[in-house]
Amino acid sequence: MRRDGFTLMELMVAMACAGIVTLVALGVWKNLHGDYVLLQRNYQASSKQLLQDLGQTKNRIVDNPDPNTIQSRF
Repeated sequence: MRRDGFTLMELMVAMACAGIVTLVALGVWKNLHGDYVLLQRNYQASSKQLLQDLGQTKNRIVDNPDPNTIQSRF
């Protein structure tokens, strides 16, 4: 007798294994994605603060130039 295809039990075991692997992969992805979102928010906040600090420094230099700084350039 020749067998063509799979038995129902073999298909159910394969589906169960695929489901377990999918659940583990989704859990890992969710944790990594949450860490990525947190890092991205921290990066954006620190970048925004850095740009504000640079803007204030630029305004301070343009509005009130320090003669010692200007002379030291030449």
